[in-house]
Parts: sequence; C-alpha cells; structure tokens
Amino acid sequence: MLLFFYIVKELVFPFLLATGVISSIMLMDQIFQFVPFLQASGLELSSVVQMILYSISPILLIVCPVSVLIGVYVGINRISSDSELVVIRASGVSIAYIFKPVLFVAVLIAGTVMVLAFYVSPLGMSRLEELKFNILKKHTKIQLSVNRVNDFFGKKLIYIFEKDGDLMQGIFIADHNMTENYTVIEANRGRIYFDDKSQKVLFRLIDGNIHSDLGEEGYRMIKYDQLDYDLAPPGRDRSNLPARFRNSEGDTREYKTDAELTVDELVERISRTPRNNSLLFDYQDELHGRIVTVLSCICFAVFALPMGIFDPRSPKAGNIIYMLAVLIIYFLIFAQARSLLLRGEVHPSALYLPLLFALGLGFIRYYKVNHNFGSILEAFRLRKRLKKP
Repeated sequence: MLLFFYIVKELVFPFLLATGVISSIMLMDQIFQFVPFLQASGLELSSVVQMILYSISPILLIVCPVSVLIGVYVGINRISSDSELVVIRASGVSIAYIFKPVLFVAVLIAGTVMVLAFYVSPLGMSRLEELKFNILKKHTKIQLSVNRVNDFFGKKLIYIFEKDGDLMQGIFIADHNMTENYTVIEANRGRIYFDDKSQKVLFRLIDGNIHSDLGEEGYRMIKYDQLDYDLAPPGRDRSNLPARFRNSEGDTREYKTDAELTVDELVERISRTPRNNSLLFDYQDELHGRIVTVLSCICFAVFALPMGIFDPRSPKAGNIIYMLAVLIIYFLIFAQARSLLLRGEVHPSALYLPLLFALGLGFIRYYKVNHNFGSILEAFRLRKRLKKP
C-alpha cells in the first residue's frame, strides 16, 4: 500500500506542475482577448476575477489530457532512472503492478474532467457571455458622450450632436466592419435598446442614410426610415461556428453554442432532432468530443507509462520526440474524424479511433519493455548463429 501511494505522489506532482504552467500560458492569451471588455468595465477587480474563473474550466479540458501524459511520463521516468524500479522488480513486484496507481490517478483526473466537460464548462461559458453583455451595457450607457468621438471598443466611431435623456439627435457612425469598404451611417435621431434575451445592444436609428465607398465601383447611398443597428462587441466573430450560428438572425442567444450546452441538453436535442437534419451531426460531434476528452486522460496515461521506463539504450530526447509525434498524429486523426462527422460522412464512433491508436501503441510498448523484447530478439539471433555449421 505504501508503494501504491508513493507512486501516486510521484505522478501527481508533475501533473499539477504541467497543468499550472500550460493553463497559465493559455489563460494569458484568453485575458488578452478580454482586454477591451476589462477596459470598458474600468478594470474592476470583480470583473477580472469572474472572467478568469469562467475561463478556467474550458482551458482545463484541453490541458488535463496532455498534463496526464506529461505527469505519468515524468513520474515513472524519475522512479525508473533512480533505479527504484529495479528495486521494485527485484522485490518480486512486476511492472503490471505499476498500472494500478497510474490508472488510479488517470481515472481520478478523468472523473474531474467529466464533471467539467459535462456541466461546469458549459455553465462557465454561458456565464461568461452574460458577463460580457453586462459590461457592454454599462459601457454603452456611460461612454456615449455628446460632441465627442466615442471609440466603441476600438471597432466603431460614434459621434452624437445632442442628447435629451435617452433620445440622441444628429448621429454619425463610422463602421469599417459592415462591408469590405468604408461605410458611414447618419441619422437624425435614435435610441439605445438592450435586448437581454438575445444579449444584443441595438441602436434604433430614425430617418437617415447609409453612405458606402465602393472603391472603383463608385459610391452608394441608401436612405432608410428606421434601422436597428447592432452594436456588436469584439469577439463575436461567428465564422468558426456551425452554420446555424453563422446564419442565425434575431435572438441569437436563444440558440446557445454547443459549448454552452450541458450533456443533458445535448442528449435531449439529439433525441428530438430528425436524422436527416444537419443539426444532429453538430450535437453528436460535441457530445462524443467531450466523451473522447474524458477517455483520453486514461489512454494517455497507458501510453506514457512504458515510455517513462528508463532505458539507457534509448535516449530521452528520442522518447520525447516520439511522444510529440504521436500527439500530433492523435489530434490530426481526431480533427479529421470531427470534420467528417460534421458533414455526416462517418458514424460518431469514428471519434474514438485516436483513443484506440494511443492505447495500441501503449500496450505494444508495454509488452516490449515488460518482456524485454530486445533481449529476446538477440537470443533468437544468437541461437541461429550457433546452429550454423
């Protein structure tokens, strides 16, 4: 029992260290995307803390499987390189016993990742969008001033001549994102509306014109009586989302992104979505993708265990390069399987092929190490030479 917990301790420490380092790097990149919202909130400590907390669980879903691989490899390699593994085997304990603490740690981490992937991460993603919207409302109410150019999140320039309560008059908006060319919107008057259901900030403009510079094609002006202009914040690029999010109109928050759905909601939507509907493939991809993430913690642990056993004839750099190559191939297969599933060309079971790939390599390597496959081959060659006259 002491040996069991000793090995567990040796695995947990490098796992936690790898998780902390990789998560910190990814979190810094995430915070950089939050900078416009944090500036709008006045860099309030509560907003900063909430954004970080809501972002941690999605990051851990990516980090934990890789950290398991690193933790098992580093922990087993340290035990093996210090000749502790030799002492363990000399005392009558086989390498197969080491699977027990390794699987214990892997299953424990997989259970944590399952809770994060199925419930905590979707809730965090949804709360993060709500927090962004609340910051956006506060920024819009406070920052739109009269007789000055209002820089709206660095994406739009808004000028207002007069303001009487919530009624604004003499409005000019410069928006470089509406078309590929320069566009200016003018309006005699307008009001700001906050749609909590769709999480949109709408600028209802009355009696104005839209001016567009078409470059070599000339100039275009469109007159309108009423225009609901969406003051979309940064980070709302939906080009990498499924088609229903890219093309959705109106109350887009009525349709949560796949990442915001809990596993119960995903299962319920899969059960009521017709088989000939493309939405079914999106839901299946998200559900089985999360399951694969959970199972990958166990598969990576099995793969890393024999890789960590010290062999003086096998350089450490070669093992690291080999593991990196396997990781790249693993994620390439996984990405291709998801792409085919989204197009409805394969069954969801195709997402589990990378797991079989990692498990297969792990067991082959374990058999080679446990049975000293290299020595067996040398003995076989020696026997053939001795048989020769």
